[in-house]
Order: sequence, then structure tokens, then C-alpha cells
Amino acid sequence: MRGGGSDGPREDDWLAEEDWVDAPTEETRRSPSRRRLPQRPPGAPSRGLIILAAAVSIVLLAVLVAVLQGDDDAAGDPAPTVTPTETTAAPGSEAEPSLRLQESGTLSEGDSGPRVRRLQRALARLGLDVSSDGVYGPGTTEAVRRFQADAGLDADGVVGPQTASAINDALAEGE
Repeated sequence: MRGGGSDGPREDDWLAEEDWVDAPTEETRRSPSRRRLPQRPPGAPSRGLIILAAAVSIVLLAVLVAVLQGDDDAAGDPAPTVTPTETTAAPGSEAEPSLRLQESGTLSEGDSGPRVRRLQRALARLGLDVSSDGVYGPGTTEAVRRFQADAGLDADGVVGPQTASAINDALAEGE
């Protein structure tokens, strides 16, 4: 070591140099470079929780929109639907298909479907007051009872083979 009165670093004082801290070493050259991700502040929600909350919000919004759009239809009476097999021609016209009823099985209050609709159209053609909605309700039961009474049958409101045959015969006479 040299003695001297200079205020700067001494030549043999290698710790006094500032460049040695930043200089690459053998260890830093071999280790893979890793980027440190920023730490989220304490108490902040995780990314997964934020995504879940956003997804739930979107689903709730879609349900709300569907409910609000559906309220318009629920406020009024539902529009009647016309099936492709039904005709809009007046009863008794040439365009209406045959209303011949199936004479096997029975139809009674609580039944519904195309067989009931055909029965209702047949009763309407015979002049009875009944709606053709395809549901065998109290109105259809009453119309069947009136027909049965007029035809001399047991007026029970149930369409069995005898009542179906009598309706078919009455329709054939009217044509």
C-alpha cells in the first residue's frame, strides 16, 4: 500500500470502486432471468375473484333483460295459436277437412290434444256453442251433454264409442 495524502480512493483499494456491484458475475450469467410480478396490495381481491364476479353480473343482467321482455306478453291474454293442420275457413265450407271422430276410446273432461280439438269442431259444426281450443273443459262437457240429450243418449258428458258414432252420423246427415 502506498501512503499518500490524496483524498481519492487508493489504487489498491478494490472495494472502493463502484462498478464491481453491477458487473455480471458467473452466477448471474447462468441463472435464468425472472421478472418479478408486482405484488397486489393487501386486502385487494384476486384476479379469479374479479372474473367470477364479472361472469355472475353478466348472467344476472341477461336474466333481468329476459324477465323484463317477458312481462309484456304476460300482461295481456296470450295470443291464440293456429296449428298448420287447422283451417281458417268457416264451418261447413268445402275447405274444412273431414271431422269424422274416432269411434274407439273415450274423451272426457281433462283430456287435451288434436282429438279433443276435432270433437270441438264437430260439435260447433252441429250448432253447439263450444270453443275449439283443444282442451276438454267444462264448456266442452256441457256441449257433449246437450248433444247426448238431443240424440237420446245417456247425458254423462263423456264421448265414448256410442256418442262418437252418433256425432259422426249427425255430421253425415248435415253434409
